Amino acid sequence: MPQGMGADASSPPRFVDELDERMKKAGEVSGSGRRAKYWPFSSFSSSSGTKKQKKQHRENGETTAREEEEKRLKTTTTITEKKTEEDEDEETKTMTIVQRATSDTTKMLISGGVAGAFSKSCTAPLARLTILRQLQGTNAVPGWSNSVVAQKDLGIVKSLRHIVNTEGVRALWKGNGVTIAHRLPYSAINFYTYENTLDFLENEVEGRWDVKEYQAWEVTKRLAAGAFAGCFSCTLTYPLDLVRTRLAAQVTPTVRTSGAATTTTTMNGQQQQPRYKGILRSMRTIVSEEGARGLYRGLPPTLVGVGPNLAINFAAYETLRNYFGNNTGEFGKENPMFISLACGSASAVVSASATFPLDLVRRRMQMRDATKGDTFLAVFKRVIRKEGFVGLYRGIYPEFAKVVPGVSITYATYELLKRLAGVDTGRM
Repeated sequence: MPQGMGADASSPPRFVDELDERMKKAGEVSGSGRRAKYWPFSSFSSSSGTKKQKKQHRENGETTAREEEEKRLKTTTTITEKKTEEDEDEETKTMTIVQRATSDTTKMLISGGVAGAFSKSCTAPLARLTILRQLQGTNAVPGWSNSVVAQKDLGIVKSLRHIVNTEGVRALWKGNGVTIAHRLPYSAINFYTYENTLDFLENEVEGRWDVKEYQAWEVTKRLAAGAFAGCFSCTLTYPLDLVRTRLAAQVTPTVRTSGAATTTTTMNGQQQQPRYKGILRSMRTIVSEEGARGLYRGLPPTLVGVGPNLAINFAAYETLRNYFGNNTGEFGKENPMFISLACGSASAVVSASATFPLDLVRRRMQMRDATKGDTFLAVFKRVIRKEGFVGLYRGIYPEFAKVVPGVSITYATYELLKRLAGVDTGRM
């Protein structure tokens, strides 16, 4: 029997047992790492496990990367959606602001236009009487200048009665249609421009310079805003104002037959047809006879008169309104309409007294009282030479009777309509 073999051939050889014992001892000393070095089968087992682990790690890594990518995409989508929502919110806010501003602008324009038209309709008879009195010293209105009422310079009531007796009741509102057509855009532009000019002065001028320290600044900025608003609105609507003057200055006495007014008109026993009819026909007549520039005849003196008139008017009204509104206690808060009417009346008297001579010269230039080449100053001197200084104030009483209620109604109506429309500009 060979050496190292046991008695039983089926039992493992002795050297194998010895080798196992040596390997066990080596494993106890150095651990599994040493066993891997000496035990040949451990290399295969470790290699196989490493591959599986790597594969598992790779799969886990791919899963993690996929999850991270999905998270990143979700985060990006969420950020994009939030940004889109924010942009939509900004657009909505911008649209809301624009719509609100547009709505407030529309409400202010309508309030100003309606206030002016309503006021003029209420005072139309006095306005026509003022125009007839202003043109009394000219040949522009022979039907009026030659009348007993004009020659004796009778009062307002008798003068209005004379108009009714000679031309009918409707003659008191002669030219009122074109007055409304003129006053709607004029007043709308006037009030809107005034308030926006004040906003500009308060935001731009007061923001750059320390002008609020001066006591006169509040009145000065109102004077400046009122003058600019008046000149701007007057320039835009002047042709309508000129047509209104021409229509109101026409005197066409009616012949009454059996108590009813006929359509035939006479002057000194001869038939006379009105020279101006309607807005468009009157404009065509003026353009055909005087050229396109005829529509702006008298504009320079008009601006000279309108600028200071509205400057004083707005400044006086707002100054008085603020004063009485702050110093009348509960009465002023409970009766804002009364305060508006009172302050409007006072401002109307002040502005009319200061600028009436300019308005008289303007009316006469509109009626071609000025010869070709005559200037505002030339007409002004002619009035003083022919009629004296009093001639510059001819028609001032019906003017007072017109502007006192007229301006009061205008301001009160404008403030009322703004309150009803929910527009608060912090003034008027």
